[in-house]
Amino acid sequence: MKIRMKVVVSILFLIVTAHGCGDDPDQGEFFVLTYNVAGLPEPLSGSSPSVNTPQISPMLNAYELVLVQEDFWYHNELVAQVDHPYRSRPMWEQPGLLRMGDGLNRFSRFPLGELTRVTWIECNGALDCDSDCLTTKGFSVSAIELADGLVVDVYNLHMDAGGCDGDIHARAVQTEQLLEKIRTRSAGKAVIVAGDTNLKRSRPDDVESLERLLSEANMLEACLFLNCAQETHDRVMFRGSDSVSLVPLSWAHPPQFVDAEGHDLSDHKPVAVRFHWEETP
Repeated sequence: MKIRMKVVVSILFLIVTAHGCGDDPDQGEFFVLTYNVAGLPEPLSGSSPSVNTPQISPMLNAYELVLVQEDFWYHNELVAQVDHPYRSRPMWEQPGLLRMGDGLNRFSRFPLGELTRVTWIECNGALDCDSDCLTTKGFSVSAIELADGLVVDVYNLHMDAGGCDGDIHARAVQTEQLLEKIRTRSAGKAVIVAGDTNLKRSRPDDVESLERLLSEANMLEACLFLNCAQETHDRVMFRGSDSVSLVPLSWAHPPQFVDAEGHDLSDHKPVAVRFHWEETP
């Protein structure tokens, strides 16, 4: 009897050990990084992208999913040391004053589905109010496959900047446009929406747009979910589905994105969120 018990215990130990050391196909963790890399041509950029972008490139490899905004003139430098196997192709446009595409790109360790790019139907400002209409701002969406048959629709966006009345109105229109896409494309699906929202809680109308986006898309904001110390308008929002749950475990401004003197490599701080995902019955 003792021998049989020892055999049973040994078998159970081997099963538990093998399960603990291997990858569980039904759950896992991953990091999402959203980062406005200030890739406008110098001296229009709020940073020094010709010097800083090559420093940013290798740092992106620590994150399973990277969503960047303002990836305009320095894309080759940005991807020079990136080792993610799945990447979006930049949106290029015919020469114009500053018509450089939407500046939205993504790098992933998960397989990516077909990428759809959508231009905002309304913007504000050509040579004033942050000049948003000089570039083709909008959002992009593609599915990532966490495991066989488990997908999440990931949206990367860059909304109008500025505090002019026209800017605030444009963001409200953009919120509705994004919501309509989520309703039609992502009904019943898990979703991550991240990027530079330019929605600030210091502006009541922006708060209304943000709360509408979260409530009507049934999403939560990772920063608020985790009671982060300082909410920014660079946001990561999320929801799960009947097939996969998403739970943020951490939210942070990664400290390594600085130069040798400790200065930020962009005029935005990156935001990193670590998610736990799990297949649900």
